[in-house]
Amino acid sequence: MSTLSALVGDLAQAREAVAGRLRGIDPADIDALRRAYDAFTDNDPMPDISTRSQIELAGVSCLGILPKGASGDHLILWLHGGGFAMGSSHSHRGLASQVGARARTAVILPDYRLAPEHPCPAAIEDCVGVYRAVLNEGVRPQHVILAGDSAGGCLALATALRLKEAGLQQPAGLMLLSPWVDLQQRGWSHQAKAQRDPLLTTGGLAARARAFLGEASISVLEADLRGLPPTYIQTGEADILMSDSATLAERLGAAGAPVTLEFWPDMFHVFQARYMMLAQAREAIDRLGQWAREHVNRPA
Repeated sequence: MSTLSALVGDLAQAREAVAGRLRGIDPADIDALRRAYDAFTDNDPMPDISTRSQIELAGVSCLGILPKGASGDHLILWLHGGGFAMGSSHSHRGLASQVGARARTAVILPDYRLAPEHPCPAAIEDCVGVYRAVLNEGVRPQHVILAGDSAGGCLALATALRLKEAGLQQPAGLMLLSPWVDLQQRGWSHQAKAQRDPLLTTGGLAARARAFLGEASISVLEADLRGLPPTYIQTGEADILMSDSATLAERLGAAGAPVTLEFWPDMFHVFQARYMMLAQAREAIDRLGQWAREHVNRPA
């Protein structure tokens, strides 16, 4: 088998795995959806770990992971995706720890409150609280990377904006994977990529957005983005949320915030999570780790 054939085969298998993640489950059964979402990653390999523990920060249960050879004084605060309704420290421990191992930093994954039981702004408040608690533990802001995938990318950006409003120092950088930042689903890629995305649909996203927002009205894209830290965005070219990343990068640049945007050909939503199947995902994780390592070690 040629290298190209192998890559095509691996991508097809990864797409089918992602497409079947919640197949056959009643969309109204949120508990069943959450169990299936977490179970999908049960066998995801993790790097060598020095310590792994459950901790509580600002009343939020978090998973703390210290990869071997990593510094506990530098960390990635990872806000997991899952449409604001699913996902947990369990579902994202593999992906986040792989990035942490390459960055040689600790990782903290908060189990923030989920919708629809806890609509906005509960999740944002939890994430801000965890960030404040991390600083209270003596970690310097310039040694923290605030990361998030999909809905977690929205939460990371919303958290940074709340910190700005409160006059708190920003983290060293934002690292966003396929961030879902337009909760009104207005982006051009919803239509352009609809036949290529193996997981997301505009209707499904709209339902999750309504459950999360409740009576609230937030739009991180329309916010004043000036003063935000350097931001690194990775998105797949076969992702219906591709335009979210493009629009966010454009607005960050217009606001004077340093931003790096990467489009990955043929890749789907948060493709990095399929690192055990895709060489592209492993390369993307290597880049994330390098970017994080460079930014948490920059002079203050």
